Amino acid sequence: MTMERKNELIKVSLIMAFMVANGFLNSAFGARLKAEDLFQPKKLLEIQIKLSPSDWEKLRKESDRRNAGFGRLFGGARSTETRFNLYKADITIDGATIKNVGIRTKGFIGSLNPERPSFKVKFDEYIDQSPIDGLDRLTLNNNVQDESLASQYLTYSLFNKAGIPAPRVSHMKVTVNDEYLGVYSHVESVRGPFIRKHFGDYSGELYEGTIADFYPIAFVNIEAKNKQSKKKRTQAKKLAQLLESQDNFDLKELEKLINLDQFIKFWIMESLLGFWDGYTNNQNNYYAYSSKIDNKRFHFLPWGADGAFVEGRGPFSRFGGDDNAPDSVYSQSMLANRLYQTDGIPQRYKAELEKILKNVWKEEEIKKEINRIQALTKNHLHPRQDRKEQSVERLISFVEGRRSKFESELNEWPVKISGGPRIPAHTVEIGKLNGSFTTVWNDKRVEDVMNHGKAQLKLMLNGKAVGFSKLGVMGQPEEPPRRFGFRGSRSRDRGRPEQERELNPTISIEGISNQDDQNVRITITIDREIFESENKEVPFRGTLLMFNPEEDQNRFGFGGFGAMRTLEGTLHFKKSSMKKGALIAGKLTMKVNENRGGFFSRTRNRGPIR
Repeated sequence: MTMERKNELIKVSLIMAFMVANGFLNSAFGARLKAEDLFQPKKLLEIQIKLSPSDWEKLRKESDRRNAGFGRLFGGARSTETRFNLYKADITIDGATIKNVGIRTKGFIGSLNPERPSFKVKFDEYIDQSPIDGLDRLTLNNNVQDESLASQYLTYSLFNKAGIPAPRVSHMKVTVNDEYLGVYSHVESVRGPFIRKHFGDYSGELYEGTIADFYPIAFVNIEAKNKQSKKKRTQAKKLAQLLESQDNFDLKELEKLINLDQFIKFWIMESLLGFWDGYTNNQNNYYAYSSKIDNKRFHFLPWGADGAFVEGRGPFSRFGGDDNAPDSVYSQSMLANRLYQTDGIPQRYKAELEKILKNVWKEEEIKKEINRIQALTKNHLHPRQDRKEQSVERLISFVEGRRSKFESELNEWPVKISGGPRIPAHTVEIGKLNGSFTTVWNDKRVEDVMNHGKAQLKLMLNGKAVGFSKLGVMGQPEEPPRRFGFRGSRSRDRGRPEQERELNPTISIEGISNQDDQNVRITITIDREIFESENKEVPFRGTLLMFNPEEDQNRFGFGGFGAMRTLEGTLHFKKSSMKKGALIAGKLTMKVNENRGGFFSRTRNRGPIR
């Protein structure tokens, strides 16, 4: 071999090594990765994630509570802050390495888990790269709620079978910094590549709904996901205005804004799959895309399907006054409720439901897929994935019994629903809070702060001044996170300790109203990293709660969230420190917002929200 030939081979080898190192080639196969490589249902893929130990600890400790998750859940509050931070990492998927990606945690209330967080991976966050054909990011769900490991895969597969575009799903073994986290669901993200594949363009408006619906006061809470939707929200506004109208609901006008045939299939599939946490039952977990090749009409797409295959209306139905009880028709959302009470729609729904039961809902095929997933994953579970067997039994029982329930209701068609749609979550400004405070820092949390510190406050609610017969203030750690109804750091239903996280500091103000002797509790939470600030305005998360201390549920149970107000405005520290006994002093100027609607509201209304 000539020296020239040797030099050429060395150059080629160096180029190949560079491309592999930067994720441009699949080192196992000598070719670029394609989306199809990552969605092989019969293959258990493996992903290894490497990031700095300090960033890993920061990522896993981030919780939705500090990023307005409970505001989204219990009212309509939206944080203007970034919910989760991105960190630089390298990933390796079945031998193919992609360097310098951005990674963050993801989730909403139930799926958040500091021990085994879910992940969102963005390829081009730090450098301009597109290492996988057909994907611009990865979504890795921890399956905390999808304990059978099959709900997401089956849900999206059946939506696709019914003709509704839905994400592809595969299963991955996930390791971070040599720590094995178990089997995750890798879910195709609903972004540009997905939309272009199914609709041929990405120039329409794309929205993601999280406890949000199309209604004039509340539709701004639907998250705009691309430039077209962020600019004007044109199609979303039109749909919200049409759904608001009490009289003369115009079906022909609606069909100009949504693809009605597609929506009816989507609606039926959510109901059939027991997807209680989707759009039609919970105004949650959905995308809506206004396709320009379909005259800008909206197409609804499923998302967040880790909680499907559930009997009834889900765990929160009793809080929202849900009288719309039939299994076969979910009708809490604006669109589903208005449609079902429109002449001709129940008949169209019934005809399409019968087709889907015949052509899509094949029990033996579904059970075969469940068994395949169990065989694929059973020897690779994390110790925390120990309830899989019971979950699989419940899943199979659901599949076997669903048809008979629906056929029973079809025999009595049309089923009846009562009441209008649930008022979507939103906030309304109801008052002002201004004042100043002086107190000290206490390392241990105390429940009664009324005998500590000094506070001077002016509170106006609904046009009336609220005075105080007693008022106290304390700087102290925040209340430990709650797991739907009980306090403490214990994993749900299992009695095992969760990984502890550092608690953020709070300014806790509590007083007694001199008008009706109600307790008034003001909680202002500040991130640890920025608390120790002098002569500086700092961002915060604030709540105001009024309650009767003798009625425990209003203070500690779900009933209390209906009386909770959120605060926004400015908090200015003169002095602040987390050293025991250190002086804390500051002033505040805030608006008081009341959370209305959402699934703890017992108000149902087909007219304008007031």
